[in-house]
Amino acid sequence: MDKWSPNGNKTYTAGGAIANGDVLKFDASGNVVKTTAANDAAIGIALDGATEGDIVPVAILGNFTGTVQIKAGGAISAGAQIAANATATAAGTDVIIGRALEAASAANDMIEVAHCVGHVK
Repeated sequence: MDKWSPNGNKTYTAGGAIANGDVLKFDASGNVVKTTAANDAAIGIALDGATEGDIVPVAILGNFTGTVQIKAGGAISAGAQIAANATATAAGTDVIIGRALEAASAANDMIEVAHCVGHVK
C-alpha cells in the first residue's frame, strides 16, 4: 500500500458489500466496511461500489480534495452536521464527519457534503 496520497484518496479491500457514497470504517482485519452507528470511527467515503474482497477507492475524511457525495441514512436538512452513520447528528457522542450542503428527503439520497476529519460532537 502507498505510504502517502497527495489527493486524499486511497484504495482498501472491502470487508463486505459497499455502495458508492457509503461512509466507511475499518473492521478488525483492516478492511473497510460500512459504518452502522453514529459514533463509529469513520475514515472515509466510498468513491465506488464493491463486493467483499474487492478493492474500493476511498475519499479520506478531512484529506480528500473537494466535497464528497454521501448516501444519506435518512432525511437531512441542508446545513445539518452529518454523523458517522450518514444521518443528521443528534447525540453528544455522535462522530461528526461533515456538513450537508444540500438536503436529503429520504435514506439513500445522494447529497453533497463538506467533509472533515471525524470528531465527537
